This record gives sequence, C-alpha cells and structure tokens, in this order.
Amino acid sequence: MVQTLVCALFSAAAVGAESKSLQIFFVDVEGGQATLVVTPSGQSLLIDTGWPGFGGRDAGRIVSAAKAAGADRIDYVLITHFHRDHV
Repeated sequence: MVQTLVCALFSAAAVGAESKSLQIFFVDVEGGQATLVVTPSGQSLLIDTGWPGFGGRDAGRIVSAAKAAGADRIDYVLITHFHRDHV
C-alpha cells in the first residue's frame, strides 16, 4: 500500500514538470525518522514525523526542510508504524 501511494504521487507529479527534479530530505530528528519528499510539481509527502515533544524541535526541523525545498505546506503524511519516534 505504501509503495502504491508513493508511486502514484510520483507518477502524477512527473507530468508537466520537466525542468525540476525530485527532492528527498532525510530530516535529523535524533533517533527517530522523518523523510520529506517533494515532487517536481511541488507536491510534498512527509514519511513519519519524528519524536513528539522536545519543545517542537522535530516539527521545527521538518518546517525548515520544507522551506529549503520551497514547499509552503505538507500535502500528504504517511506514518509507517506507531512507534513513538515515528509519530
């Protein structure tokens, strides 16, 4: 199911987006997991969200990665499993 979602997102994004490239950011969430994918058309997918708490540390890092990618929002969020360091 995860592969289907990711493939569908990338396939749809590839249409009409010839000059840009796929961007993948592995966000440093210190022991957790957070990966931001931004397609050539500008759609974004966040895979896992890092640790909760810590004064919003991980959320801030994800926002910084999104800004670096030129994304002004996260279009899709995919949680791979419900361990604390992924949600």
